[in-house]
Parts: sequence; structure tokens; C-alpha cells
Amino acid sequence: MSGSGLRARIVARRSEEFDLDVDLAIDRGTTVALLGPNGAGKSTAVDALAGTLPLVGGRIRLDDRILDDPVAGVFVPVEERRVGVVFQQYLLFDHLDVLDNIAFGPAVAGRSRREAREVASRLVDTF
Repeated sequence: MSGSGLRARIVARRSEEFDLDVDLAIDRGTTVALLGPNGAGKSTAVDALAGTLPLVGGRIRLDDRILDDPVAGVFVPVEERRVGVVFQQYLLFDHLDVLDNIAFGPAVAGRSRREAREVASRLVDTF
């Protein structure tokens, strides 16, 4: 399969009482919000996409890269996925100011401190 964006068949188990089985197709550049009642599987789906909850079945593909496919034995760890998640209860580094919290992502991705802060400044100016 080739293509641009996210294609996922998420089969995940949160507990003995809850299994999620959902298909997602999200084109590159699209903003998505998952909505639903408590217990519907929103957090489970996001955790699987981010890599904090490995799949028990299915496959997650981002562009042409397989991120998780238990049958094929593929699992890309969180830090190598280049997937960002904004959690409902956000956690910031309390020893960093706002700009440095935002710059943390680009810095971890290999940008210099100066470049990371420039990216963060542009993002702050956007909002």
C-alpha cells in the first residue's frame, strides 16, 4: 500500500473488559478530533496511534511507513514515530518556560536550541 496520510486498522485491548476494533483513514494535512462518550475507545485509539499501547491485531501505517503490525513483528517505539498527541490533561515541564516547553519537540527531533526556539516562536505568534 502506498499513499499519503494515516491508514490504520486498530485492534487493541485496554483491559479484559474492553477491546477496540476500528478503521481510520486520515489524509495528510487533515486535522481530526475523536469525539464520543466515556469508554468509547477514543483514548485507546490515540494511545495505539502514538505507540503507548501496542496493537494486538491490525496495522498502523503513516505515509509509506508501517508503525505497528503485530503479525509482521513490526513495532516502532513512541520516540521514533513522529506522532504528536495533545492530551486532555496536558503536562508541561515545570522547570521550563512556555517557549522552551514548545521548543522541546523540535529540539528532540534534532534541531539546535536556537532553531527549536525559532520554531516555537513562530508557533506562538500563530496563536
